[in-house]
Amino acid sequence: MRDPSPTSAELLSQWDAVPRSPGYWPGLGNEHSDGYEIDRAGVRAAALGLVKAGSSAGNDKYFAQYPDHFYLSLNWRLPGAIGPLLYYAGDTFAHFWADLYAETAMAGLLIEQCAQRYDLLEEPLLGDIARSRFEERIAAMLGGNSPGSRLFSTPSKDYPKSSLSLELSEDVDYGVGHMTAEKAKEDFSPDKRFHDDSPHYSQATDALIELVRALQSRAQDLRDSPWRGAAADNAQTALRQIYGNATALAVVAGGLAAATSRYAELFDWCRHNFDRGADPDRSGMREFWDFGGTPDSRTRAFLEEPNREFMTLYEGMPKRIAQDLPGLLVTDQTLVESRARIDDLWPDLDERLMNDSRTEEDLWEPRNQEQERLLKYEEAEKRFG
Repeated sequence: MRDPSPTSAELLSQWDAVPRSPGYWPGLGNEHSDGYEIDRAGVRAAALGLVKAGSSAGNDKYFAQYPDHFYLSLNWRLPGAIGPLLYYAGDTFAHFWADLYAETAMAGLLIEQCAQRYDLLEEPLLGDIARSRFEERIAAMLGGNSPGSRLFSTPSKDYPKSSLSLELSEDVDYGVGHMTAEKAKEDFSPDKRFHDDSPHYSQATDALIELVRALQSRAQDLRDSPWRGAAADNAQTALRQIYGNATALAVVAGGLAAATSRYAELFDWCRHNFDRGADPDRSGMREFWDFGGTPDSRTRAFLEEPNREFMTLYEGMPKRIAQDLPGLLVTDQTLVESRARIDDLWPDLDERLMNDSRTEEDLWEPRNQEQERLLKYEEAEKRFG
């Protein structure tokens, strides 16, 4: 009897919020074979599966773009600082999400190209499918049904390797000693509402778990096709790296779903109970006779417990969102920028410092390395078209 598949919660508990490639991957390590072998029909079928998985993010039911909501500007320091973190986390999450799915689709396109070309099997190169032809190639592979999606506005400015810190500043007192009744009344006014985006993050979590399973299944299909050799190794290595990003983003999505839901819950409770719990408009004469405290002291007492809950929320939310993708999305603009950057690396041989021990060859090395890398991209572009 087969063991039951792990649940989504079990999978998330095994993964890390930082992209990490798994130790085992089909076709690599002990499963590596010299020489090459290929079942073209099997490889094309697996490639089509990757393109479909990459294109699935265009469906409206998935989290494709963070809603255009501004974070709350609050006097209350702790939720006032967590709110911007959640806002920027959502914006970054949307960019990384789109990059991840586009990278998956591009991997499928490049693998399909390898299945057509003997020379690419014998001499594997990084593929460069022009950004302007990305949707066209996907539409051709999907039978003309190109998804009308914002997904293909990628890559983002952060692609392929970057991260966003979600840490609070350590130099700020996040207690409630600074709060007054007037500041709290301003914070809890009816026009200030936090948008709970947890349903979108929950959908994103489920979608990313589906993507993780699809990546591993298609990698197994490629191994079993069979497909072996240097080109297959390159493809499997890229898929393993994409997989590590998908698992990390799934963990982040689950953490942000919980954080945004709890933030909305806590803030709504405070707004609905503040007048009754803190009695901020109580007259000064009544306070004098029954020692009921001042509006400001009652406000601070009211906020102490929610403030602790907000800190618990912060401690449980992701502290960083990172992407570390293979970089398969090489755009035409990237090549133009690469050429310009190489020109900037031209060394000034007449202004060397007297204590500079580098040789002339050392000074030229950065430019030569960039030039060599660019030539590989240009050669790959000619081969892949």
